[in-house]
Amino acid sequence: MATSSQSGKFGFFDRIKTGWTLTKDSTGVIRDHPKLLVFPLLAGISSVFFLVLFFLPLVIADVIGGGLEYVVLFGLYFVTTFFSTYFSAALVYAANEAFHGREPGIRDSMYTINDRLGPIIVWSLISATVSIVFRMLEDSDNPVAAIMRSLFAVGWSIMTFFIVPVLVFEDVTATSMFKKSGTTFKETWGETLGAGFGITGIVVGLGIVFVLGAIAVSAPVAAVFPGPGILLAVVLVALALVFTYLLSQTIWGIAKTALYVYAEEGITPEQFDNFDFETLGGRTEQKATPGTISDRRPGTSVDD
Repeated sequence: MATSSQSGKFGFFDRIKTGWTLTKDSTGVIRDHPKLLVFPLLAGISSVFFLVLFFLPLVIADVIGGGLEYVVLFGLYFVTTFFSTYFSAALVYAANEAFHGREPGIRDSMYTINDRLGPIIVWSLISATVSIVFRMLEDSDNPVAAIMRSLFAVGWSIMTFFIVPVLVFEDVTATSMFKKSGTTFKETWGETLGAGFGITGIVVGLGIVFVLGAIAVSAPVAAVFPGPGILLAVVLVALALVFTYLLSQTIWGIAKTALYVYAEEGITPEQFDNFDFETLGGRTEQKATPGTISDRRPGTSVDD
């Protein structure tokens, strides 16, 4: 992997511009393949389902106490992480298919990700355990615990930023998945942070526009028919928020996949031609070679 010799001289606004460009290109992929929105939709539905399913057990466990609440929470964290990761992995795989000129299919992507169930289960167990540790530190009245939680949370976010692409494209162990994700973050940290600012800003702005649009549509109805108008406003605002969530999650999945392809191959997908990795990252001199991520499927190692 070539290192970036130029990225250090680019400032805050250059990174924001990078994130803005990456976000626009990711949105272009969604425009060409709107079916990609289905994956975060399925992830969201599964999360809501298990939150409802675990609600009563959580209440009972909280009343009983004695640590039982953490056992139930572990179960909730595990299943929600598993299904969220599963559908996110399918999105990453589908995005990579689109990058390489293949039509991404919903069923085909999920079928392919079935080969990665083992690593996804391992990741879900580890993530659930860490979430329980976070919860225990959060419940503690010790100020030192709060500081530890904050520091640990930052490190954990960095170390796991690319965990889903790693699970999709690499054969990894429980420890190497974190090493690979952390290394990729380090190699693309400028672009990653810039993408974060860009995606967040764009999605928040779009969300505000959608909500204001929903209110504008329902306001005339509410003026004539207050009851139905308010109900319409609630429904439209809810739909606007849901669509904003789906758009955000899909953009993030596509952007992470593009960054991962860049980090691994040193080139950018065709849909990101105007994303100047050579200037901002300095790694495009490394061209894709046989056996790179372009031609790999989940379950194949880097050395295959």
